Amino acid sequence: MSSHKKNRSMHKTTIELTEDQYYFLKEKALSLQKQRKNYSIVSIIRDLIQAEMKKGDIHGR
Repeated sequence: MSSHKKNRSMHKTTIELTEDQYYFLKEKALSLQKQRKNYSIVSIIRDLIQAEMKKGDIHGR
């Protein structure tokens, strides 16, 4: 029995953050990680960035 991972289309996004945006995301992520103990900090930050990009507060390239 061999295990095969699903081929998911992945993309890489680069974002530029101001120092204020960086510290906001960092503090928010640490706060959320305390609430969601089984979530990784990386997935929390990714979700926060995606939400901020949808609002237009962060721009990816």
